[in-house]
Amino acid sequence: MFPVIETVSDVLPHIQGNIGFFLTRFDDYDVIDYGFVGDDTFRSPMTLECRGLKFAKDGRLIARPFHKFFNLGERQRPEDVDWTVPHVVLSKLDGSMVHPCVVRDELVFMTRMGVTAQSTAALAHAGENIRKLSKWAVDAGMTVLFEFTSPENRVVIAYNRPSLTLLAARDNRTGLYSTYQELQSLAAEFDVPLIQSVQMTSSTRDFVTIARSQEGIEGYVIAFDDGQRFKLKTAFYALRHKALSGLAHEKNILAWVAEGAVDDVVPLLAADLAEELKAYQSVVVNGLNRHLGDLAAFVTGHSGRERKEFAAAVSSNLDKRLQGAAFAMFDGKDGSEVLRKQLLWASYGESRLESIRDLYGMSWKSPAMTVEVG
Repeated sequence: MFPVIETVSDVLPHIQGNIGFFLTRFDDYDVIDYGFVGDDTFRSPMTLECRGLKFAKDGRLIARPFHKFFNLGERQRPEDVDWTVPHVVLSKLDGSMVHPCVVRDELVFMTRMGVTAQSTAALAHAGENIRKLSKWAVDAGMTVLFEFTSPENRVVIAYNRPSLTLLAARDNRTGLYSTYQELQSLAAEFDVPLIQSVQMTSSTRDFVTIARSQEGIEGYVIAFDDGQRFKLKTAFYALRHKALSGLAHEKNILAWVAEGAVDDVVPLLAADLAEELKAYQSVVVNGLNRHLGDLAAFVTGHSGRERKEFAAAVSSNLDKRLQGAAFAMFDGKDGSEVLRKQLLWASYGESRLESIRDLYGMSWKSPAMTVEVG
């Protein structure tokens, strides 16, 4: 089901020309991840893997976190899922996904983007058993995935104390996930907390309805033995985390697009409103990709020039609102991150939004909101 990945060269041909993905080079490792999500972003099994892949500086794959999987109902209706395939329903914690890596012979924890404040805090709270499991997995060519929850790392749900919970384990090369039974064995062997499984006693449709109406939890992950996974978030969580009432204000919609949060909201909306939200996202993402493509061509056409010459060309030829991204790309950095921050900046007020509207051509008419929990 999953593509074999051994080096960065196995991945790069699949994301060339797809501006939604980027390769970030750090001093000791590289990361392939995605930024903005459009309808065509995840168009192959390999692109689904581009969610925080980690590579050594010689190109070897050194960590393979979760592949990109979607909310139940986002791309496949519950009644279209083959529920006869063996699967488990797992609790979904509301923290930060972290995984171990060895960099310069030292064990570190990383999030999707690499070593971050959250991953550093998680490592600081990791006990000896978590570290032993992590080292074992690295030596075995596997990536073990934990959820780090903490009072200081709150998203929506509050937790009383810091904790690391084993979520999954993947073979780095093949991408195959360990079964829940195998995870139970690992958790028992290393004496670490394991994500809880939930017995689904009702019909699938009834379970989905009940699950989405629950309060005080984020939701569930449905994990199939063949590797297929779905998220199922509660309306309680989505209503608070994504502020669905904010549909009345375009600046909130723009913030969802900039933060990659649209896919969390779509499954809870009536079909017509979901389509309007996705259409808005497409307009913004298409505009972003268009600008990035034009900027990439501009930077390529002016490669080899001194920075002073390049600055003069930028000043003469580019819209002022795009110049920061051009300089970032000229310096070998991620231009999409500059534009994403610009979109976030614009989402803080209607006047700010108006100042960039012509760059993207988006518009939003506040509809009546309907939240579906069935």
